[in-house]
Amino acid sequence: MFPGLRYFRLAALLTCLVCLAYGGRATAGWMGFRNDTSTTLIIQETVPPGGGTRPGKPQKIFANETVRETPPAGGQRTFTIADAAKPDKPLFNGKLASPAASENVLYVIKSDGKGGLTIEAVSSPAAVTKHPPKR
Repeated sequence: MFPGLRYFRLAALLTCLVCLAYGGRATAGWMGFRNDTSTTLIIQETVPPGGGTRPGKPQKIFANETVRETPPAGGQRTFTIADAAKPDKPLFNGKLASPAASENVLYVIKSDGKGGLTIEAVSSPAAVTKHPPKR
């Protein structure tokens, strides 16, 4: 009676199957930085490709802002954190652990009151979600 209805049913069935197949996936662990200082900071990663090192793309993080990414699981990553007003004078230079596939790590950046920074790691388990995080 309605020839277009047959194609609609097929499309609806395929949509349901795709949603069921994708719905149970777990998202990989993420790592992020939260700037709890009153200044704008620049975070830059040093990536070792093969043997030498090259600086990664610098990212500005404004006061009270949080950024996150989904890096490869495990391992150490080297970061440099500097004040945006004085980018050539690093406030922190060191290694931070990447999260395991089953955890999320938020690095909270705070001022130590002496012109430097303290970094506190806050871990939480990676949740199983039907919707991946927006990027």
